[in-house]
Amino acid sequence: MIKHISGSVLFCVVVMIAFWLRVQGSDRIPDGQFTETDGYFYYWQASLISEHGKLPDRDMHRWLPLGRDLGQTLNLYGYVLAYTHKALAWVFPNISLYHVSLYMPVVCFCIGLGALCLFLSHVYGRFFSVTVGLILATLPGSIERSTAGFGDRDAFCLMLGILTVVTYLMSLRAERPWLRFFWTLLSGLFTFLGGLSWEGFGVFLSVIIVVEVYRFLSTETEEGLGLYALWACFFVPTLFFASPAYRNGYGFAEHLAAFLLIPPIVLLAMRAIRSLLLSKVDNLCLHARTLSLGLTTGSITLALGYVLSQHQTFASTTVPISPSVLMQAMTELQNPTYVYWVYRYGGVFILGSIGFVVLTFSDWEHRARFLLTIAFAVFTVFTFFREQGDRVWGEAVGNVLFGLTLAVCAVVFLWLAYQQQTHAKKDDSVIAFTVWFIFWVALARDAKRYDFFIGVAFAFGTATLIEAITVYLSEKLRRWYVPDAFRQGFTPLQFKIGGAVILLILLLVLPVKYTHTYRARSTAEQMRSATPSLKVAMVLFWMKTALPNTAIVAAHWTYGSQLNVLGQVKTITDQDTYLQNWILLYDQHVHNATSESEALAFLKTHGATHLMLTGKDPSRSFLHGNLSNAFVPVYPHKDFAVARVKVWELRYPPDIQTDVKYLKTGFREIDIHLQLQ
Repeated sequence: MIKHISGSVLFCVVVMIAFWLRVQGSDRIPDGQFTETDGYFYYWQASLISEHGKLPDRDMHRWLPLGRDLGQTLNLYGYVLAYTHKALAWVFPNISLYHVSLYMPVVCFCIGLGALCLFLSHVYGRFFSVTVGLILATLPGSIERSTAGFGDRDAFCLMLGILTVVTYLMSLRAERPWLRFFWTLLSGLFTFLGGLSWEGFGVFLSVIIVVEVYRFLSTETEEGLGLYALWACFFVPTLFFASPAYRNGYGFAEHLAAFLLIPPIVLLAMRAIRSLLLSKVDNLCLHARTLSLGLTTGSITLALGYVLSQHQTFASTTVPISPSVLMQAMTELQNPTYVYWVYRYGGVFILGSIGFVVLTFSDWEHRARFLLTIAFAVFTVFTFFREQGDRVWGEAVGNVLFGLTLAVCAVVFLWLAYQQQTHAKKDDSVIAFTVWFIFWVALARDAKRYDFFIGVAFAFGTATLIEAITVYLSEKLRRWYVPDAFRQGFTPLQFKIGGAVILLILLLVLPVKYTHTYRARSTAEQMRSATPSLKVAMVLFWMKTALPNTAIVAAHWTYGSQLNVLGQVKTITDQDTYLQNWILLYDQHVHNATSESEALAFLKTHGATHLMLTGKDPSRSFLHGNLSNAFVPVYPHKDFAVARVKVWELRYPPDIQTDVKYLKTGFREIDIHLQLQ
């Protein structure tokens, strides 16, 4: 009983540390503002839901004159914000929707952290769990997108990802049938919720798929096929019918069904085919693993063929392989440098990587594990030290080598699973966190924004390395260096825990200026400042009082949702990058216009009533030149010519005509519909 209480206290302390760090600096955020542009987007959605009970089919406050098709978005987070506020308001009437949106990332991260610690405590013990929890709670890379004021859904999606994976792993470990049934249903529920929350949730799902592929190759029987079928059928058909994005997706949702719904169905089909063949053909039982390997190889080949055939369609997505000019220009989708890794993860990204190398070396029986260990080590080098490597052989060669390393890892993994003689339940957890590491690190290698999700794997790998070192040292100390009297007074477990505590403390505090805990608090306070800047915020507050809510303001696309929320006006583009081509057309026909009539024609086609110019717009913009009376200065009232933030009211001359070419979206179906109109 005392042990359980002490374990609960430790977990509570870890969660409290995580919460305390993430609310630092929240008092510096001006009322009504967030520290990230997408925070306004989800607050806007939650406001619509609170007012109308649900989201409209099309948001006619942005992307005018077409409007934003909300059937192509995954909107669960907005509903969670809205209905969480409604529930809390019954008890705490003074809490506003803004306060809920402000602190929801912190709450979600702490829930996910608590669930992860409880699971690891069940599998690896309390000290291992607390080690992971402390590291993850204090990593700057895990703090930035989960602080108060961030407002985006990243922490919410991480929470659902953790809950999905750990509940599924619990179902595989459960001995009692009713417990397996319960955990399986719970994992299916979290997968469904994740599928309604984010287009990238398939990466979390892939962790479970790979675990099941390993089990499929390393066993000759179909134990748990019914429960797996229950899990897959819980979320696959429900997601298909719950959101049009899974039925007829385009843009960000074009490949949603292929990456989230098809893999679990294909694996289910593979398992069903093997089970059927083994039950019908007697001699085939001797070749069950060969059959499994053939089915798996065939499915992977088809999947690679699909990805290669659809490669060009990724231009409209935010994945790192997107060739879109706009996506490549976004800061959060650029390649992280070595300095970036050091600043956000201290030495943990190296220690965590070594921890996974140790895992690959020690947790498989076959001699091919050496090849997997080498491939895994090369994978980490090509990721975290790619900057140095690219200087030697060039970025193109580096990408090819990285891809080959991934391919080697996959092939050796399949072969090891095929050759594995025994299957321990602990293997499932090792595979799950290793796959988590590989998938998210591979994505973060080419896009900074995905590094938020690798903190879990870094913490797990580092805790694994600490445990391996302490086990080795404790054995050596007890055998060779410790006096007999001292040895008799301490158990191996006490040696192990004592050594682990020392190593953990050293990791957290030394060297002072280079350890991640040195920057933990400053990350929460300083890494993200309130947006927009003071000058732009003053303009938006002026719009809210001076302009009617029917006004349509053309501005730099990153200000879209801020104009909706703070300015209470409509927009023609926003940071949602729904119709990327409109953003490019705005730049082409307004900032780089060859004549004033061209700029006015574009703006009139989109129905713009006002135009805002800020420091984010090009310094050589057409708008910095001499403009006619069609552009009427309305803000600021003084020193307009030298102001850095300007607003014009647009008064179109009679000869300015609209033109459908200014509405070209890049989506064939939409363009044909607009042409007919």
